[in-house]
Amino acid sequence: SSGINAEYGDDKSGIIRSKTEWGCWYQTIEDVTAEVVVPQHTRGKDVNLKILPNSISCTVHKKEIFAGKLYQSIVCDESTWTVEDEDGQRMIRIFLVKSNKTPKSCWTSLFIDGCAADVLTLDEMQKKIVQERYTRENPGFDFSQAEVTGNYQDGGPQFP
Repeated sequence: SSGINAEYGDDKSGIIRSKTEWGCWYQTIEDVTAEVVVPQHTRGKDVNLKILPNSISCTVHKKEIFAGKLYQSIVCDESTWTVEDEDGQRMIRIFLVKSNKTPKSCWTSLFIDGCAADVLTLDEMQKKIVQERYTRENPGFDFSQAEVTGNYQDGGPQFP
């Protein structure tokens, strides 16, 4: 739904990626995407990915890349993954749909005990989610270049 166009469109979306040892992850209000860098010859049959409501595991060429309990729960049957090439790099793109799709649902890490966004990256992720929230609440306005300051943690200010 909404995540696809924003992520792969004209990249006005300015994705805020949190780097990991295997690639990166990023999020919108509705979804979380993990990108796993893999060897160039990797095909779908080389990947074993288990997506459960509260956990995920990824094995490539029989080598475990990660396994863990997710920061928050997801909707399994709406979540998916692909093997693709981007800028000459082979990767697995894992698209996870958040169960809690509100501006307050900014994940601070991919897993409960790992892949946390550093303070600056998390700060930018929270600003991005507030911009996304304002864009949804005010159709027709473009907040992509807006400077978000002040109270933007926890989904931004609540208006009566």
